[in-house]
Amino acid sequence: MGYFDDDAKEMLEVYLTEAGQLVEQLGGVLLSSEDRNEFTGEDIHALFRIMHTIKGSSAMMGLNSLSSLAHTLEDLFGFYRETFGKIEEAEPELFDLLFAASDYIEEELSRMPGEDYVPGSTEEIQNWAETYLRRVSSGEDTAPKMASESSSEVSVPGELKQKAGTVVRILFESGCRMENVRAFMLVRQIKGLCSELETYPADLETSKDSAGYIGDNGVFIRFQSEKKDEVIQLLSKGLFVAECRVMWECSQEGSAKGTAETSGKNEGDTKESEFLNVKTDRLDKLQNLSGELLIQMQALDSYLGERGLSDLREGTAHQISQLISEVEHTVMQMRMVPVARIVPTIRRILRDICRDTQKEAELIINCGDIEADKSVVDYTAEALLHLIRNAVDHGIESPEERIEAGKSRKGKITFTVGSTVGELRISVSDDGRGLDEEKIRARAKERGLFWKPDEEYSPQEIQSFILHPGFTTNAQVTEYSGRGVGLDVVKKIMEDAGGHLYIKSEAGKGSTFTITVPLTLATMECTRFRVGDYRFSLPSRHVFHFMDYKDSKKNIQRANGLDYILFQDRMLPFLDLHKFYGIGGETPDTGIIIYVRGTEREGCILVDAMYEQKRIVIKQLPQLFGSGFRQHTGINGCSIMGNGRICTALDTEILIGSYIHAGTVKTDEKKTY
Repeated sequence: MGYFDDDAKEMLEVYLTEAGQLVEQLGGVLLSSEDRNEFTGEDIHALFRIMHTIKGSSAMMGLNSLSSLAHTLEDLFGFYRETFGKIEEAEPELFDLLFAASDYIEEELSRMPGEDYVPGSTEEIQNWAETYLRRVSSGEDTAPKMASESSSEVSVPGELKQKAGTVVRILFESGCRMENVRAFMLVRQIKGLCSELETYPADLETSKDSAGYIGDNGVFIRFQSEKKDEVIQLLSKGLFVAECRVMWECSQEGSAKGTAETSGKNEGDTKESEFLNVKTDRLDKLQNLSGELLIQMQALDSYLGERGLSDLREGTAHQISQLISEVEHTVMQMRMVPVARIVPTIRRILRDICRDTQKEAELIINCGDIEADKSVVDYTAEALLHLIRNAVDHGIESPEERIEAGKSRKGKITFTVGSTVGELRISVSDDGRGLDEEKIRARAKERGLFWKPDEEYSPQEIQSFILHPGFTTNAQVTEYSGRGVGLDVVKKIMEDAGGHLYIKSEAGKGSTFTITVPLTLATMECTRFRVGDYRFSLPSRHVFHFMDYKDSKKNIQRANGLDYILFQDRMLPFLDLHKFYGIGGETPDTGIIIYVRGTEREGCILVDAMYEQKRIVIKQLPQLFGSGFRQHTGINGCSIMGNGRICTALDTEILIGSYIHAGTVKTDEKKTY
């Protein structure tokens, strides 16, 4: 039956979307506040609003424990808001409590769609939150420091800015005492002139705590009146009033202006009706359908060509093809999300691992406004979490080690995002100790990973051993390392997404791990070609130049068991796919040589003939081929052509790498290492 009744099930999708967005906002506020070690007035208001919303919506869904927890946290920040306004030098326990609550809510949201969902226990976090609230509200601990702000530095409370009217700020003369009572008397004087009237703090007459807040920050009064100037004049002439300043004005139509601050709203904030939340699986279905349309259109195009129906092919069929392309492009645009959405998760994992390992590190973001397909971002997010853990656990030294090495106490981890044509490139760099090549070399020998003489290995090849499953140089198993699980997971994730992982490290200076992945996993612009009776494709972004085989034969040479070709004054690997894949026959003199260049490798590929360049749907290979099939063959997947034939998709980087590896092994196969 499930936990939710029929009515709640109908609302579950909306609830999960809204709550997920609120938790994301919560994480952002907490991380920023912890970096500053303070909660501004806006931070406190935001946390209050988030908890208030979660409380109400959770209660509506019958999630009473979650609603109660949110209510307690709402009370906590309601207390801070009314009593102090902002918190300087926030204690670590407060952040620990809020992060624990955030993690609990996020975990619950991830489980709710399941048929066997049962709410988890909030008892531990609830007791913690209630105990903390009792302590701070009773004054048993040191009260949070209040900021000594000038009039121009104090922000208008958010709840006052959300309503129409005029907001003024009243400051009283120093030492006048009973500021709350004096504010209450001012409000009484103007009450008859106003159609709406409210204050911040709200409870002026009976709340003793409000006097302290008003003494430091003043009292904010929002009013609506046809006699605005008269109201302001009365307030200015009030007893012990040192300053009366208009801080905010907002008409009934919603146009607002601040005299001491700006609204902070973008034009787009008032246009919520233009945006809709759409379930990801619906976009996935729409994307799959557009891919199937593309395949069927290619089949129709091939059929019309074979039947000689050129008029129909170039007319109606061409127009339909263009419309399908537009649909596909629109769906892709709908699925594009900023890569920067990964940043809060990265910041959170960095915070947690630094605390657990007693290390210090700051995150430097170079992200820009680059977007990628949501599925790509989700793929890379998981990989990046492993890279961040690896950077802190293996790369960044302890504060004491860094000081001894002449480095700053706090390490630096740089997150950089860039893009080329059709490809996303993300790097995680640290300024830590770098990879220990001797340890890696020794461990690789122990595991029998060497396949050629020691001296023939480049630093990059030695470093790449850490990508092998189960490989670790840590003798001690910790929460984050020592099990040999981490970078091999990253490698597997990238392979599943059609991407790659690259390593660059220098001892004592740090390491950089770079991942590359297509901007979308749905369709790809590819160049198709023929080898014998088979069809192959390569990503068009990797294809740079074509040469006639007949005219270029003279530039082909053989060395160390491999064929090379002279191209632009350098010798490049030369792959004859007939030989590499054991395809019968030979390439005719009319064959084509394709110069291809990936992120790290380049080479030339010999094919019988060019076929076409099209945007195609790439299907991943079934699991039964095994994880090593791609690495040994360079085959990344397949696509269906218009005539129904299978076209094999090749990975440029792996294809060239496997060719070099195979040639080296053949050359040295009689040697023993």
